Amino acid sequence: MFVINEQVNSLIESNLEVEMIWSNPNSVSRIHVLFETVGRGKIVLELVRHLSPITFSNIIKKMPISGRLHFLNGNIGYVETGLNLGAEKQKSVFKRGDLGLMISNGSICIVLKDIKGINMNHIGHCVEDPIILESINSGEIIYIKRAS
Repeated sequence: MFVINEQVNSLIESNLEVEMIWSNPNSVSRIHVLFETVGRGKIVLELVRHLSPITFSNIIKKMPISGRLHFLNGNIGYVETGLNLGAEKQKSVFKRGDLGLMISNGSICIVLKDIKGINMNHIGHCVEDPIILESINSGEIIYIKRAS
């Protein structure tokens, strides 16, 4: 009986998790963004206003953004944006697929492996798995723009 309850609870939790991840892309507080490279594909990202409202607004105003993709120890893929922002609701623990803005160099970061110890402004998450990033070479040009 205990095993059945545990399976039902885990199924309910996973369904709740899926419903929380997918959202309305036309919402004012959640905006879908494309992170794409020529000929390699694209990843749909979701920026969430309440996580870091000032950072969110500045990123939206700056779009479209283009820059070269870099990697930090294979844990994070990032693109420098040229934004000069301060700390806002920073976190130091991130899971795969989370998005952050590293204030030291103004980079939008996609977390590829669960990490802790790097402070960033949390700005959203990947709607899709960021596995495409693992096949892209460092130095390739990335375009970040609003999804239509």
